[in-house]
Amino acid sequence: MKGILLVNTGSPKSAKPKDVREFIEAMLSDPKVMTVPDWFRPILVKGIIGPFRQFASAKHYSLIWDNEHQQSPLMYNMEQLRQKLEEKSSMPVEIGMRYLQPSISEALDRLCSRGVQLHEVVVLPLFPQYAESSYKTVVDEIGRCFYSKPYPFRLKIIEPYFNHPAYIKAIAESLKPFISEPFDRLLFSFHSLPLSHVDEGWRKGREFDYIYQLKETSRLVAKELNIPTNKYRVVYSSAIGKKWIGPDVLDTLKTMAKENVQSVVVLTAGFACDNLESLFDIHLQARETFMQYGGKDFRFVPCLNSEDYWVDAILDIIN
Repeated sequence: MKGILLVNTGSPKSAKPKDVREFIEAMLSDPKVMTVPDWFRPILVKGIIGPFRQFASAKHYSLIWDNEHQQSPLMYNMEQLRQKLEEKSSMPVEIGMRYLQPSISEALDRLCSRGVQLHEVVVLPLFPQYAESSYKTVVDEIGRCFYSKPYPFRLKIIEPYFNHPAYIKAIAESLKPFISEPFDRLLFSFHSLPLSHVDEGWRKGREFDYIYQLKETSRLVAKELNIPTNKYRVVYSSAIGKKWIGPDVLDTLKTMAKENVQSVVVLTAGFACDNLESLFDIHLQARETFMQYGGKDFRFVPCLNSEDYWVDAILDIIN
């Protein structure tokens, strides 16, 4: 029998500063995320970034926190996705996070304890496009956890699915309600990365090329929906330095509003589940920026989360 392991980045346990700091420090302590000399990383992360960013980030998390379910939107949506996928596939499904809990090791252990004889676990890192700081670090951690114990099953790790027809159709389906009325521009917003990360991937070829993959995702979705090339563009969010990919989504929206672009549709096709970057950076901050500079109509497209068509698409991708 097969099992399924869904893997994502992770989330703080709460929106309290101490929990947000714990998450920030766990993530930035990863050498594939914070590419500085090993000796300097703990000084930078635990001595400077963690203490100083915890309060601002905690405030942002508090604005998007799911108080009804007392957890982050990412964790809630991941659990809903897990339940639907398990029901639809009739296979055991577990969730693992790259940082903090539930850990990948815990997820593998839970699959072992489900009382079924698994011969294979299909692992889906929920990152459509390849990046060292997302997909690669997750795959490395999966390997480390898997080989630390004598698990009785083999692993099958799914590659980035940026151009998979089922994924493209799912994104297109999520977009349809938001483009049923006339709009001026469609923005595909992706998480920015340091230029050094991007250049390294580009040198390795298209299977490691973040820019190529996200632009191909955007092109294929636009093609699926017959959206002309002059009506959409790719932008980036969450950059923390000048040597990061642009154009920045906020700068783009300011310019568009000043140029009398009245209606925009924005989606974050690089995330499978809504999180801080989609809900705060885009749904709240980008919306406020656009309206402040004269925009009239801002349509935020939620992530795929646990939509039924996304569950069907996942089964297509892993099979």
